This record gives sequence, structure tokens and C-alpha cells, in this order.
Amino acid sequence: MIELKVVNDKEGKQFVKETIQNFHSYVPSTSSVGRRIDWIIFNESKPVGMIGIGSSVYPAPKDILKFTGKSLSEYKECFNTFANNWRFCMREKIKNAGTQILKELRKQAPLHWKQKYNDELKYLITFVAGGNNGAVYKADNWKMIGQTAGLPKHKSVSMKWHNKEELKELYVKPTGENKKMIFIKTI
Repeated sequence: MIELKVVNDKEGKQFVKETIQNFHSYVPSTSSVGRRIDWIIFNESKPVGMIGIGSSVYPAPKDILKFTGKSLSEYKECFNTFANNWRFCMREKIKNAGTQILKELRKQAPLHWKQKYNDELKYLITFVAGGNNGAVYKADNWKMIGQTAGLPKHKSVSMKWHNKEELKELYVKPTGENKKMIFIKTI
């Protein structure tokens, strides 16, 4: 039986960190900015993975705006009703566990988001890359709504990590490398 338990202690945080660093296939970083809630995934009471949500992306990719029918300013106003499934990482393969985990995430995420941040969670989004096709999200009826523009491999920009001066110096037009599929699920 699959269960999710919110991470609230040092040992849980260490398990999440080790799981991501040792088992995530294409982004083994545990760094994040903004809000964040992580869960440890248990199978028959044994910890087997982690899943986490955090602050959404800003500015929003055009496909998210188009799907929700929102302008960028409207998105900014309801930014905290969106959460990004920032990591989903398993230590072992368990047949059909993915959809069970996502279903349980959809049940728990709005409750914990409201409890921790006092905001209603209405959308979960995720980005899929690294040679993956998003099959687990598709199986849980998440909608693939488009792709990011992608950035060149040699230069990347983070709206979260760089200041205005650095952004001006670092800005490059997307050329399509490192595109990610965008999936969304309305809660």
C-alpha cells in the first residue's frame, strides 16, 4: 500500500536530499526557492521515494497562461494558487505506483498548502525533460499543454537567482535546447 507522509524533521529532509541526489535522473539538485512541501513515499511502510511541490514559476510560460485563460498580471495575482511538482523521485521501481502517488498527492497537497501557507491550491504543474515522456502524469490524466522555449546549453538564466544587472548581461534568446514538456492538473 502506497502512503505519503509530509517531511517535518531533520531525518526526513536528509532522506529527501539523498533520494534526489542519488536517484533523480536529470536534475539531482535539492535547491529550491520559495514555498515547498515534500513528502516521503512509503510502500508497505518502507520509504521508497519522495515527491514535492513548491512555488510555481514566474513569469509563467505562455502555454500556462493560454490554458488558464489568464494574462500575466492575472497570473501574478493568483500565483499562490499554483504549485510546481518540483521533484518526483523513486529509489525503486514499483509497478503502477506512479498514479497512486499522484492521486495521493492531489488529495494531500491542497490540505497541506492551505494549512502551511493559507492559500487555496487550484493547479499543480510539472515540467518533464531528460528523455522522459511524462507517462506517469498522462496516466493520472494530467494535461500536456505545451513546451518551454528552452535555453541554449551553454548559457542559462534564472529569474530567481540573478539580479537585474546580471539578467541583462546573461539574457540570451531561447534556441530550443533543453525544452521541457509542461503538464497541468486542476485540483
